[in-house]
Amino acid sequence: MLRTKACAGCALFVFAVLGGCGGNSEPATGLGSSATSGASTDLSATPSPAFTGTVPASPAQGTSRAGTYYTIDLVGEVTGDTVGITVFEPTTLVAGQHYPLVIHSHGYSASRQMSTTTDPVSSLLSPGNIDSLLAAGYGAISISERGSDESTGTIRVMDPDFEGHDLISVLDWAEHNLDWLEYGPSADGSDAHNLVVGAIGGSYGGMYQYLIHNIDPKHRLDAMVPQISPSDLTYSLFPNNTIKAAWDVILFAIGDTARQNLDRGHTDPYISNFFIQALTTNQISADGDDFFYYHSNAYFCGDRTVSGDGQINASIGIAGTPSPASYAPVHGPRVNTMIFQGFRDTLFTFNNAYNNYQCLASEGGDVRLLSYQYGHNALQVVPDPGVLLYQPAGDFLDTNCGNINVDTATIAFFDEYLKGIPGAANAAIPTKPCLSLTKGDGVLVDSVMTGHSGTEVVIPATIVVAGGPIDVPVAVPLNITAGANGDVIGGIPRLEVDVEDLVAGTPGEPIIFVGIGQTHNGVPGVYDLIDNQITPLRGVGEHDVDLVGVASRLAAGDTLALLIYGEHDQYHLTGSINAGSPAVVPVTLTGKVWIPMLGNLPNIAATQ
Repeated sequence: MLRTKACAGCALFVFAVLGGCGGNSEPATGLGSSATSGASTDLSATPSPAFTGTVPASPAQGTSRAGTYYTIDLVGEVTGDTVGITVFEPTTLVAGQHYPLVIHSHGYSASRQMSTTTDPVSSLLSPGNIDSLLAAGYGAISISERGSDESTGTIRVMDPDFEGHDLISVLDWAEHNLDWLEYGPSADGSDAHNLVVGAIGGSYGGMYQYLIHNIDPKHRLDAMVPQISPSDLTYSLFPNNTIKAAWDVILFAIGDTARQNLDRGHTDPYISNFFIQALTTNQISADGDDFFYYHSNAYFCGDRTVSGDGQINASIGIAGTPSPASYAPVHGPRVNTMIFQGFRDTLFTFNNAYNNYQCLASEGGDVRLLSYQYGHNALQVVPDPGVLLYQPAGDFLDTNCGNINVDTATIAFFDEYLKGIPGAANAAIPTKPCLSLTKGDGVLVDSVMTGHSGTEVVIPATIVVAGGPIDVPVAVPLNITAGANGDVIGGIPRLEVDVEDLVAGTPGEPIIFVGIGQTHNGVPGVYDLIDNQITPLRGVGEHDVDLVGVASRLAAGDTLALLIYGEHDQYHLTGSINAGSPAVVPVTLTGKVWIPMLGNLPNIAATQ
């Protein structure tokens, strides 16, 4: 039977929002009972989300036609939000054939893909190549997230209770209204007849993939390819309780103003007020910490609860929380995942990818970890002088790990896990983690070196002035020198140090920043902050932390040092010098660091 756009069975609040079910009375193409890959047996239990727009008729039996694309505005089944989507049919649509669906969404403050011609800037802001997928026999839906384009409501940064429900509504709509979708066993084996669906996108467009994976009651995601995405937003936005001022101001102050000027919505006032307070006081509120953690993949992977667990929006006074809404911190189902992360990305660092990799691998899927040089650093809105001084031209835009291209790898991965082509993924993508060192140079490792598995180096008592000159580090040589054939550093260093006031009783709270430096071309004493990555240490006492992951190839004679900054431009005015409690505090630092030295590994291109 055909499912139509009539409103019978729609929730009253949905009808009120739309003022009816839309301006088109033409029946939407439904899922015929004779289809070889029909809809799930429980589709009739709930109506399609109400929507406006026309779903083109599929070709008549025995014919085919060129695929097209079109816009649909649907209504979130729980939130009542309008959700704007663009549906892309496969390049050629053949009657009676069924195609895997790939969903896509955009980066923060960007827009969904609305046509089959994507400009270079949009590609940078919203990674994920829909066009190549269509040509490869996939259909796609690109989604405007809450508060963007036609999608209503405020931006709540992938709130499970808002953006989450809207995303589920998109999948529900697709099942009810697209008769060319493929069905098969779910990735976790819980449903023998489930929608075959993958997901692509980067940054915010990667966060939505983790959210669907964690909360979709039907477990519909079979494979996903998140790029440059976070694991724990609290770590990304204020690591070790230190506000990452450069990025936070761009995202939630300058960015919010730009969004409103472009009529692309704005962030929820709670979020704006949180960052105003944080930047003013240099303190992170407990409720804000809970809020951003609840919106993270880490919440579902871990066992940390938050205030009003699963009802956090209501518990901290944000109006409009749907009810009931409760998500416990429980791992998502098995899903096959290929993660790409940028090593020079100073917003969502490699540590995010590694933590997501560990989480999803524990859920049982085929999970692969790759990296490249591209990331949020690409536009140089947060300065990255090392890439300009020492890397090949265009390095920061590179989306390959060695010779493995992200778009080519995505199709291969989906061919195996959405089309069921045996061996397609292994033919194109290594099963071992791939660490990008620079453009065209990547290495494979059996596992990512972390913790105490690296080369142990003792750090002698070192004096640093917290609040001292910005971007002027104290360099502590690590006595690691690359041999005649070079060397590779690659992984996540571990730091265990004690920070104490140089003079007991000095007022103020010291905040210092630590990274790994590398010399180049045999020039001694001039250190490049590897991958532009630093980690804040806040306060006196013991600090046992992972530094940000780095990867670089050392030429013969290059040396390494621990670089300790009293102030750094990535945390300008949120270090020891800040609006709330500025202080200049000399401290001493002693302890140990473990450096992930890998030896002279060959470029992956030479091993294939």
